[in-house]
Amino acid sequence: MVDDNKNEKSLVSPLNKLTKRIWFVSFAVGTAGTMLRYKYPFKEMFWVISISTLILAFTCVVIIFKKDFKFGERLIYLIATIALLIHSPEWLDIPAYLKNDYKVSEGVPTDFEFRSGRNNPERWEVVVDDIKFFMPKDIQENSSDNWFVINYLPCSKYIVDYKVLSEQETKEKINYSN
Repeated sequence: MVDDNKNEKSLVSPLNKLTKRIWFVSFAVGTAGTMLRYKYPFKEMFWVISISTLILAFTCVVIIFKKDFKFGERLIYLIATIALLIHSPEWLDIPAYLKNDYKVSEGVPTDFEFRSGRNNPERWEVVVDDIKFFMPKDIQENSSDNWFVINYLPCSKYIVDYKVLSEQETKEKINYSN
């Protein structure tokens, strides 16, 4: 009887350890991806953040429903998971990304400012159609009067693709819209 209980615990323990490790790795990758999403604004970063948060949520559900974990431990995992899911809404945009259901914002920016700081990567803060976007730093400084076409995901405002029209194309676009 004692040996059966001991063998059962030894089988459950590695599974619990593996579940915790998967949760911690997913949490670390999701947190790092969220912090670096403006420094490395490429499409693959969207998937890094989305997949890691989905794995995190799944492992959290496993931890919550397994009785092997203490109540306090389950509560801590749940709170940390919810905090990351709220802080990085990219996972909500997976259906829109898969369906290519992007929103489009276009026009001449009403606000065009270069941001940098000790804790923030260098990037352009651009407001088009009253929506604030964080653009990569490779945009030219003299583009503030040009027409922007930004394809983005609806929940996270993650930029999938953008185009900055030339001065001539901008003049044509403005004259056409008037």
